[in-house]
Amino acid sequence: MAEPLTQLEANRLRQSLGAKLASEAKSRGVAADPIRKQYIFTIFLSRIFQDSDAPWVLLGGNALLIRTGGGRFTQDVDLARETPWTSTEDALSELRQLSSRRHHGDPFEFELYSMTIQREVDPYGYGAETAKVKARALLGGREFESFSIDLTTRRHLDAAVDHVPLKPIIDHETLQDLPSVPTTPIEHHLADKICALYERHGQDGNEASTRYRDLADIVRIVAAIPFDAARLTTVLAREAGRRQLTLPNKVHAPSEEWVVGFPRSAAGFAEYPREYWDLNTALTFCSTCLDEILNAERTTGTWDPVRLLWQ
Repeated sequence: MAEPLTQLEANRLRQSLGAKLASEAKSRGVAADPIRKQYIFTIFLSRIFQDSDAPWVLLGGNALLIRTGGGRFTQDVDLARETPWTSTEDALSELRQLSSRRHHGDPFEFELYSMTIQREVDPYGYGAETAKVKARALLGGREFESFSIDLTTRRHLDAAVDHVPLKPIIDHETLQDLPSVPTTPIEHHLADKICALYERHGQDGNEASTRYRDLADIVRIVAAIPFDAARLTTVLAREAGRRQLTLPNKVHAPSEEWVVGFPRSAAGFAEYPREYWDLNTALTFCSTCLDEILNAERTTGTWDPVRLLWQ
């Protein structure tokens, strides 16, 4: 597909992709929109990271999704720059240039057409300049999918990034030979989720979190991804200190509201295992792995998600 498509070819490809993505969504029991977005995210990320020296790191739900191959679909792409940008305009220009390079001749064009800038307020001293970019993928000159890109300069990593291969969401010629993507180490991702679970909110700091997806994400990580106890312990301590947070010595629900709220929300999470809709079941599953970390009984070893034990 190195040559530009004719309008007829573009229309045929649009129809065939739409049918294939809809079929994939049906087979997974999820809505078509997140599958469609994940497809275009993969095309976009393939362009950004086709060179190994791209100065960006993938964060957020997409970083978790490419590790597990399914589950928590997102509506946007989260990227952090490894070194601060000289200006947000330069960052946008850089992303436009990177996203304009077709990966193995894919037929799309990307327009990054607006940007909103804000200075993130952070009471813990880790403020960062952030930006939200609106983007759309065009096929044959017509919009195929729109999405947003959240940009930040904040990383705070004490370890090298992990390079995780992109996974094709469907079998298609546009998703061949996908590159690996630099992502936040899984221990950082897990530490962020654990701290978010127990962080208090509100003016008086007494409101418990109701981010039910955080517990679901912890379940997904424990069930599917190996990680290092020493690294998790280090990152947890730093992240809890940053948030001025005292972590519990065992996994528990942030509040009684979770007894009803979590199962109700979990039932709507894409590809979230039904056996973990129940709050106590989800907490017990995570406790098997994480209680030893939280109570400092374990500071070494590797979590085995297949055997569900520490080694």
